[in-house]
Amino acid sequence: MSSRRALIDVALGNEPAERAITNGRVVNVHTREIYSAGVAIKGDRIAAVGDIDYAIGGNTEVIDAENRYVTPGLVDGHLHMYHSYLGVNEFVEGMLRHGVTAYADGFYGQGIVGGRDAIRFFKDALEATPLRLIFLVPTLAHLQNRELGLEPTPGISVEEMNEMLDWENCVGLEEPPFLPVCEKWEDYLDLFDRCLEQRKTITGHAAGANWRQMQAYAAVGTSTDHESIATDEAVDKTRAGFRLLMRLGSGAIDVPELVKAYLEHKIDPRALAMCADLASPEKLLREGGVDDNIRVAVRNGVPPVIAVQMATINVAEAFYLQRDMGAVAPGRYADILLVDDLVRFDISRVFVGGETVVHDGEFLADLPSIEYPGNFRGTVKIEREITPVALEPRTDEEGPVTVRVIGVTDGSLVTDDGRAVLNVEDGVIRPDLDNDILPLTMADRFGKGGGRIGNGFVRGFGLKRGAIASTVNAVCENLVAVGASTSDMAFAMNKLAEIGGGKIVVADGEILALVELPLLGLLSEEPTETVTAKFDKAFEAIRELGCDLASPFSQLEFSFACGEIGDLRLSDEGLLRVDPPEMVSLVVE
Repeated sequence: MSSRRALIDVALGNEPAERAITNGRVVNVHTREIYSAGVAIKGDRIAAVGDIDYAIGGNTEVIDAENRYVTPGLVDGHLHMYHSYLGVNEFVEGMLRHGVTAYADGFYGQGIVGGRDAIRFFKDALEATPLRLIFLVPTLAHLQNRELGLEPTPGISVEEMNEMLDWENCVGLEEPPFLPVCEKWEDYLDLFDRCLEQRKTITGHAAGANWRQMQAYAAVGTSTDHESIATDEAVDKTRAGFRLLMRLGSGAIDVPELVKAYLEHKIDPRALAMCADLASPEKLLREGGVDDNIRVAVRNGVPPVIAVQMATINVAEAFYLQRDMGAVAPGRYADILLVDDLVRFDISRVFVGGETVVHDGEFLADLPSIEYPGNFRGTVKIEREITPVALEPRTDEEGPVTVRVIGVTDGSLVTDDGRAVLNVEDGVIRPDLDNDILPLTMADRFGKGGGRIGNGFVRGFGLKRGAIASTVNAVCENLVAVGASTSDMAFAMNKLAEIGGGKIVVADGEILALVELPLLGLLSEEPTETVTAKFDKAFEAIRELGCDLASPFSQLEFSFACGEIGDLRLSDEGLLRVDPPEMVSLVVE
């Protein structure tokens, strides 16, 4: 029997509520009002909102809100759990502590490394926790960088994507990029058709799409985008019917620019929603998830009630889930926050399904124990030890030579296509540390054959010595490094391969900081505080080496092939230009 039926008698006063929140100021995201009201709860759903004294019986648990604001639980419209680098329970606790009671994910990173079974594992594991999972078919676990002409890992098949669309609680597709649509890939168009026939959502990834491509992308049924970075882009996409998921994540600070679509261009704010996309552990622990989006939006001029709408009902509507979440209203899940101040958005209590999971900073939810499969370990496989010589960009030309340089900008995931003139010694193109032109490399860690290593140069990291390396990087999930010397880069990469994955900072052949990520080379098994302390040590070491980027590991991850983002990217097959997709030489002819 539906849990909704039990709400009728409570709403009518024929039966008392199990719980009641009294003396609150309800933030009504349907009407943009704030008013005094109580909330009557039966089971895991809300039965009534308003004057609910009649629903309070002798056995009703009464929670006095003490004049706090009563808001819906926050909903993150696009977030990759694996970019938190945390295990399942640590991630869930981090999200709930910041009032995020539901989020959308397809576990594409896990799927690239571990295939269908890894996706199923994380779906089942998350659904066993209080955090509500909005599950989407992870199309990137299949596509990877096929549209750019690169060879993928096994990942998942087209048949498996179609199977996942029919999985219980699947609500649509996770960010299939626009290029396969514009190039009319039949497998993807057929998947789109099936998704729409089932009245499910196609979430988008429209980074770099021009106006005509964006129109075509919308025409086939794509309804959201989280890759917008400029105000005019936001205006164009919302006019085409996209619900914009405004990103504020590690290495991507887009909210201040995108809210101008509403503040300056008067676009209806109901077209704007929120996501983090990437939330590394130090961000999740200290800044939060979309609660931070709310604070930043308010600081930039968005009225608090509208900012709350953007983080709740606007997101829920993007997935047709507004009947279940995104509002404090009858029939919805009792996912509720008690907030002391809407501008600071400081949360004192979090309810999920009417149960208190966080109260005054104390985490109260019971989380199931997690046992990860044995094949999640030992996934970083290189065919031979990486040598410094293998990481040296080479040329047959005599120097100096003009080379292509990937440009990194703090606070953005987009890279640009720059140029630099570098010296050549014995066929090796030398970096220029004085002008911040550093060697960058990616090595295949999936055993594709040939010991593939792509080498290039990058500007923006500012390292004066040492190197940093990672086994996490969006869409590729390969072994990558940037540094002031190829000897340190090779040392760092070999160490990560030896331990099965992680992030590392080295200098002069010495490990300065190490974050072990043994699960699929993506995730830790350690407590959040331990992982965060290790990242703090790594960030301090990176700064001492000369890099002042706010999120250096996130910037490193997005220096490589990642769908349509950026102008110039590196892969294990070499340099490539994203639009139009083509492999390009390091040395400019």
